[in-house]
Amino acid sequence: MKKLKTALLTTVIFLSACSNPKDTTVKEKQTFTINMVSHGQASDPFWSTVKNGAEAAAKKLGVNLIYQAPTNFDMVTMAQMIDAVTATAPHGLIVSVPDIAALKKSIGNAIDKNIPVIAINSGQDIGKELDILTYIGQSEFEAGMKAAEGLLKYNINKAVCINHEVGNISLDHREEGFKYILNQNGIDVTTIPIDAADPSETKELVRSYLNTNPGTNAILTLGPLGALPILKLMKEINQDGRIKMATFDFTPEIINGILKEEVVFALDQQQYLQGYLPVVFLYLYLTNQNTPAFSELQTGPSFITKENAQQILELSKRGTR
Repeated sequence: MKKLKTALLTTVIFLSACSNPKDTTVKEKQTFTINMVSHGQASDPFWSTVKNGAEAAAKKLGVNLIYQAPTNFDMVTMAQMIDAVTATAPHGLIVSVPDIAALKKSIGNAIDKNIPVIAINSGQDIGKELDILTYIGQSEFEAGMKAAEGLLKYNINKAVCINHEVGNISLDHREEGFKYILNQNGIDVTTIPIDAADPSETKELVRSYLNTNPGTNAILTLGPLGALPILKLMKEINQDGRIKMATFDFTPEIINGILKEEVVFALDQQQYLQGYLPVVFLYLYLTNQNTPAFSELQTGPSFITKENAQQILELSKRGTR
C-alpha cells in the first residue's frame, strides 16, 4: 500500500502541474495514442470501471485512448488484437495478461518495436520475462489468502470456490491462495467451474451441488460474473444465513448484498486505478522519460464490509469504484 500511496502522490503532483495555466514550458503539445487491450469486455461491470479510469486520465492529459477486448475469454483472439495494435505503432500499450504463455510473444513483439508496455490486472510475473515498464494490479495469491482468512472468522468447515474463467491465471492464483489457507486449517475446498455466459445454468449447477453436499457453509466467487447468479441463489435458499458468501470485486448488486448481510465481504482491487494510473505513467514516460520505481504497483486488495459498503456504493454509481 505504501507503493501505491507513493505512486498516487506522484500522479497528483504531476496532474496539478499539467493543469497550471501559467506553465509555458511546452509550446506545442503532441497528441499521443495509447491502446488498451484487455481480456475483459467493457460491458463487464468490472472492466467498464477500468475503462472509465483510463478514459478519465486520457481526457485529462489529451491522450487518444483506444480500448479493445475480445467478445469472450479468448487468448488467440487477444494475441491477434495485440499484434494488430503493434502494427499501427501506437505510442504506448496497456495490456492485461491472464495467460503469459499465450500472450508473451505478441507483447514481446510490441516491446521489440520500442512500444512501451504496462501490464495491468493479471499476469504480474510477466515482468520477469519481458521488459515492461511496470505491472499495476494486486497479488492474486495473497488476495486469495486474505479471502480465506476473512471467511475463517465465521467458523466455516467446508467451502466452494466458483471459477467463472477457467484458464485465467489471476483467478487460478486467487483459488490457490484460498485453498492454501483453508487446507492448512483442515477445511476442504471444492472448485466449481461455470460458464459465465449462462447465469441460470450457474445457479442451478451450484444449487445441485449444495443439495448433495449439505455440509457446505462457505462460498467464494472469484468475480461478479460468478457472484451475481450465486447471490440470487442465496436469496432463495439461505434465509437463515448459514452459508457465508464472499466474493472478489463488486457491483452495486453485490454492495446491496453486503448491506443486507447476504454477502459477508467483497475484496476490492480498486480497478479504476488499474485504468487511470497506466495512462498517466505512459504519458510521463513519453513526455518526461519518467519510469516507475517499482516493478509492481499494488492497487489492492482491501475489504468491503457492511461498515464501508454504503460509501463505496455511492462511488460505484459514478463508475469510479
